[in-house]
Formats: sequence, structure tokens, C-alpha cells
Amino acid sequence: MRIKISNIKINPGRREAEPKAVEELARSITAVGLMNPVTLDQNNTLVAGLHRLEAAKLLGWTEIECTTIGMDSVQAKLAEIDENIVRTKLNRQELCEQLLRRKEIYETLHPETRHGMRNGQTAKNANLATLETKSFAEDTAEKTGMSKRAVSRLLQIANNLTGDARRIVEAHNMTQDTALKLSRLQHDEQVEAASMLAAGTMESVEQYQEYQRERRKAIALSRPLSDEPPVDTRTEEEKERQKKESLDGLVREFSRFIEQFLDRMKMYQGYADDFAEMSQPQISQVWDSAAAVDMAIIAFSKEVKALQAENENGGYDNEN
Repeated sequence: MRIKISNIKINPGRREAEPKAVEELARSITAVGLMNPVTLDQNNTLVAGLHRLEAAKLLGWTEIECTTIGMDSVQAKLAEIDENIVRTKLNRQELCEQLLRRKEIYETLHPETRHGMRNGQTAKNANLATLETKSFAEDTAEKTGMSKRAVSRLLQIANNLTGDARRIVEAHNMTQDTALKLSRLQHDEQVEAASMLAAGTMESVEQYQEYQRERRKAIALSRPLSDEPPVDTRTEEEKERQKKESLDGLVREFSRFIEQFLDRMKMYQGYADDFAEMSQPQISQVWDSAAAVDMAIIAFSKEVKALQAENENGGYDNEN
């Protein structure tokens, strides 16, 4: 069946579509048509197919093919994906795609687990059942036997690695660790770095990053850049020292961010009288925003502690 795009609802907190992926999909749809309809629940809320929907909008469509399913069907689709992950020998790209689909569906069933929510609720309206809802990574790890770390890393690759870079990575069978590091680069750097790795002119993403630093310095000083990639001549001791310096810098950067936030809060304290005159909907929006900040910090803390525990226990999945 077809539905007006303007009638499709998208739940708040859902991950945003990747612009480059939308553009690529729009080109594909122009060439071969829409191969798979978007999936909606019975309230016309999007369950799966955000990139397809955004591609249709980009093409100027006013209607799109859709499949409507009830919550029982959503649960069944989730179970089907889990079965595919566990029973089917998927390559990394297929696994990333399955995890993205699973995340869309899981967050439809449990909207409280979306990023920026407190297990789905702010502190004032949370109930025990809501607070006990597992995060997507926890639930996926439990259902599939993967570690939370592996789920998080694959999702980062799926969300951030551009289509062109992904094709180079898969064509040259690069490791998951390399794919992850490439996904952390700027989008316009990913293809160049992947191409240089594939050609053998770079040995690692770290070497490419050093090359980029030298390139920026050369541009700043208006001097020609050597065609030869930099050779990493550092000793292990120097690498460890530089890593410590980098982490120390991250601590300082985070501390400055918190200091700036606290300074800003002091400024708002001067407007306490104005806040006191706000209507209930207005002040509720303020407290919801404040609770989201609080919960984001708690979620970040929990994630870091979980990764520390995995590292201490040697919980490092095979990533080749």
C-alpha cells in the first residue's frame, strides 16, 4: 500500500539519517526503484526504513510504499533478525545492516532506550519496569552472544563509515579494527585513507592521521608537502608517552567543557525569578532538558565502566 509521506510519524530521539547514505540510496532508487517498502506500525509511526524515507523526500516524492505491522509482528521481526545473526554466517557488512534494523525495531518497542532518555523516561515519570529495560547493546548481547563492546563497535561502523569507504574496506578484507578507526575520521577523509591503505601507501589509519597532521602543517606554513608518507620511527616507549599525553589532553578538554557548562549554569541562576514565572509546560520542558543532560552523563559513565570491566577481564572479541 502507499501512504502520504507527510502522514508518517518519526519518534523523537531516533537516530538521524546519514546524508551521504541518503544521497546514495536516492541514486539507487532512481536507477532501479524502491526495492523494499518502509515499515510502519498501526499508528503510522516509522519502524524501519528511515534512509529510504529520507531518500524519497530528497527525490521529491509525496507518497511511498509501506508495510504496516502490529506489535506482535514487530516482535516477530526482532526474533527473525536475532535468528539471522546467530544462525546465519553473515559478513561484517550484513551484520552491520542487521544490527541497524534491530536497533530501529528495538527502539520502536522500547522508545525509552533511545539516546538522551533515561532508560526511556525522565526521573519524574519513570517507573520500575521502565528503569529495568535493557539498553539496545545489552539486549543484543544477551540475545546473540556478542559482547556489548562488539555490538557498540559494529554500530559505530554501520552509522559512521560512508558507503564508498565501506566498499573499499570490504573489497580488500580490512579488519574490523581498521574499519572502526576509519569510521572515526571525517567523512571526506575516509575514502582517501581507505584507498591509501588498499594501495599499500599507508600501513595504518594512525599513519594516515600523521600524514594529515603534516599536510595541515604544510598548508599552514605554505610549504610543499612530501609525496612520501611519514614513517613511524617512534619507539614503544615514545608511543606510550604520546598516548598518555593524548589521554591527558582529553581529560583537560572534558574538564574545560564541564567548567564552561557550570559557568553557564551560574548565569542562568540570575534568571531564577523568570523561570519561576514560567507556565507548567514551559518549566516541564526545562526540567526534561536538564534530566536529559543528567542521564546522558550517567549513561556515558556506565558505558566507560562497562568497557573498563571488559578490558580487565580480557573481553575482546575477535575483530578480523
